[in-house]
Amino acid sequence: MGCFATDLSVFAMTDAHEATQRRNLIGPLFSRRAILKLEGVVQTKVDNLVARLLEYQHNEAANLDFAFRATTLDIVTAYCFGLNDTLTTSKHFRNDILIAMDATLPMIWVFKYFPLIKNFLLSIPEWTAAYLKPSTTGILEQRRQMGAQIDGLLKDPSSLNDLEHETVYHHLLNHQPDNQRMPPLSRTWLLEEGLYLRFAGSDTVGNVCTVGAYHVLTNPLVHSTLTEELCCAWPDMKSPVGYEVLEKLPYLTAVIKESLRMAHGVVTPLPRIVGPIDSEVAGIIIPTGVSRPNNVYTIGALKIPLDCATIVHRNPDIFPDPFSFSPERWLQGNSHELDKHLVSFSKGPRSCLGINLAWCELYLILGSIFRLLALEVKEPSIENVAFKEYFVPVHRGKHLEAYVRARLA
Repeated sequence: MGCFATDLSVFAMTDAHEATQRRNLIGPLFSRRAILKLEGVVQTKVDNLVARLLEYQHNEAANLDFAFRATTLDIVTAYCFGLNDTLTTSKHFRNDILIAMDATLPMIWVFKYFPLIKNFLLSIPEWTAAYLKPSTTGILEQRRQMGAQIDGLLKDPSSLNDLEHETVYHHLLNHQPDNQRMPPLSRTWLLEEGLYLRFAGSDTVGNVCTVGAYHVLTNPLVHSTLTEELCCAWPDMKSPVGYEVLEKLPYLTAVIKESLRMAHGVVTPLPRIVGPIDSEVAGIIIPTGVSRPNNVYTIGALKIPLDCATIVHRNPDIFPDPFSFSPERWLQGNSHELDKHLVSFSKGPRSCLGINLAWCELYLILGSIFRLLALEVKEPSIENVAFKEYFVPVHRGKHLEAYVRARLA
């Protein structure tokens, strides 16, 4: 990609065969079977979120934007690396890592088009970077934390046995040495793979939760329908229900799908290379081997945009009235046809590696907050979910805040 400082990660691979090999290496950790086995790791972090939000009862409004993102970052950190971070304990959910993400994401376009600047900034000492841009402190601390864990594992691989459950390092440190498509085992590779997983696995899901919560809480009919379904399926609030129960609820599923559609996932057109045979798009033949770095193929004055989630999700021919939040569109007789147009996780061999974990998080987070909490948005505005395009949506307006009460029944 060139715009992230994780060039050795599976996400940045441009060679299709190499990417497949790398995905196969760590893919088992994100299988449905693995997710169900480690569901308790996710549930613990969701319980922490609910407990922290309840601290805002009879108090100021809680920042849901930061709360969701802190939770998803805690989840991916615990699930992938066995590290027990508790970012949700930060005051007002504002922690240095989230602040640093918001501060550094706009730099991706500078890094992409001016790689010399990227190389220079990555080469300077960490203390210099912190001095020049204090808001990046959280990112630097994250690198130090993960680097220390990696150093320990490389020094003593048997320390993997000390982790509470299987992690991504169980797969990365035990890959087959004769696999020529794997990079040499190194601290740099492990760190970049880890940083990619933490970023990709947290900000996107947290954003979906924010967008979904905003639309549910500002639509009384959707809100009441969802809570009624949850109350029926989860009558005793003191006895949590699991992922396999929640995923069978049709209206909750429709709300999640509509939240994914409105939140988009990645909002930047993804780079693609045509091959191994010519492709036909809208009756136009695009030759094999053509690179589309911005995923726009140009013929004369004609520009064909391809593989961009926002274009698909806002297409009125596929999703009538696309700017309206309507879970009901996913409950029609032919709504299964819409599933192929939900491209928040992309499609095909380069689709999101953590899709199963993401679905689990969305069911447990949204199911829990709407069953256990009564939320009221503070000064609702479309600005709560307005975003700028920095590869992923970055909310630049007023963050979504809500008053919190415990639901009594």
